[in-house]
Amino acid sequence: MPHLVDATFLCEPPKELVLADGFAFHHGERIAPFTIVYETYGELNAEKSNAILVCHALSPGAHAAGKYAATDAAAGWWDGLVGYGKGIDLEHHFVVCVNFPGSPWGTTGPASVDPATGAPYGSRYPWVTVDDMVESQRVVADHLGIATWRAVVGASLGGMQVLLWAALHPTRVESIICMASAAAVPVATVGWHLIGRKLVQSDPAFRGGDYYGTGETLRGLQLARMVGHMTYLSDAALEKKFGRQRRNGTRQFEIDSYLEYQGAKFGAAYDANSYIRVQAAMDEFDLQEQFGSLANAFRRFRGRALLVSFSTDWLFPSLETARISRGMRDANVTVQHMDFETPNGHDAFLVDYPLISRPVRQFLER
Repeated sequence: MPHLVDATFLCEPPKELVLADGFAFHHGERIAPFTIVYETYGELNAEKSNAILVCHALSPGAHAAGKYAATDAAAGWWDGLVGYGKGIDLEHHFVVCVNFPGSPWGTTGPASVDPATGAPYGSRYPWVTVDDMVESQRVVADHLGIATWRAVVGASLGGMQVLLWAALHPTRVESIICMASAAAVPVATVGWHLIGRKLVQSDPAFRGGDYYGTGETLRGLQLARMVGHMTYLSDAALEKKFGRQRRNGTRQFEIDSYLEYQGAKFGAAYDANSYIRVQAAMDEFDLQEQFGSLANAFRRFRGRALLVSFSTDWLFPSLETARISRGMRDANVTVQHMDFETPNGHDAFLVDYPLISRPVRQFLER
């Protein structure tokens, strides 16, 4: 029986899969040995038919749900959706979340020490792709003996991984749930991403990616996060939260204080080399370019699909989800597109659980 605490549960610590022969990246590089970190929740049934893969986005890692200890300040990043009695119900499903290559949260990344040199990989770490992310998940699935996922679920960059699973491994996926995502990053979003990466790379403290051990604050990463954070919100959310309020009677706008806080918090926790690589992987992803058309991408997928978009999402507007839906229909995929009205922008998939939990639960119960 699970140990429930408050509105969540106590989960097992992260697991490690060490690949002695290494991991081969999509662009040809290999790192050996290579460690993949992942977490699991719930119980895998005897037939191994109840497994759901949850794919994470840029900022979080494999810790999708639960707490390691009752005293932890916060639960996993998608705890509002994954848990006992929640949208992805652990009473029935076994959930796996894999920390993908390039991320700073455990899997061998740019900050990891290269045993051949005794120094971090830094600027020598490969430029990752969404294909690499899916491949790391495939490796873990094989390790766990999971031949077919009951569902593959994700949002934002996680949603891109979901779509690629359906395209690359259609016989291993029974159904998919893709939220707040796209088959390719819209050009306006690419532009915002590029500005953020240029801020990181133009910071003298970045040192071309070999800044480990210097102890310098990476102001470029902080500024990049501020730019990125603006794309996660919406006009309505910004007006409601901040308006034109000043801070404590000073000339500083409240939103300035908020963005500085978010930038400093992210800059202290996340790795700059990881940031530019993972974000660039999002921009490189293009299903139509990779497969010739969206219909071709999903031609062999015979499972069901639930696509979710949010009305105020600047980063991946609803029309991008509608484009995926058309491509799937052209490929004769059984697809449902739900577009929710919300003021919460791209971040809706992390906060609007009353909107998304019931449709997810109903979709998985079919």
